[in-house]
Amino acid sequence: MKKLTQPVVGTTCPALTDENYDYHLSGDAAKFCRCSINDENCVGRVVRDDEDRSSQFFSRGRCWIDMEEIKKCPIYGVSKETFESIIRDRAQRELDEKLNTVKTSK
Repeated sequence: MKKLTQPVVGTTCPALTDENYDYHLSGDAAKFCRCSINDENCVGRVVRDDEDRSSQFFSRGRCWIDMEEIKKCPIYGVSKETFESIIRDRAQRELDEKLNTVKTSK
């Protein structure tokens, strides 16, 4: 298994939410490092147990970001300003759709 470098929270990708690189029960680690654009797991996220903290009864792991994998994501590398613009445009589009739905239903 290749060595992954633990990223600093807030420096990897502006779309990452719930960044947490601490140890958790493996099932609990699944809710961390998600993409705020599609609400899916980050494409670069890997749950690992490098320090072998799992026991016979409990599987433990922590999220890591595989920098080679995350580079495959189309949003990776955008500036915070561009990301904010994407979110703002999406929110405006969703609002317009709701307003059009209300107008046509009357």
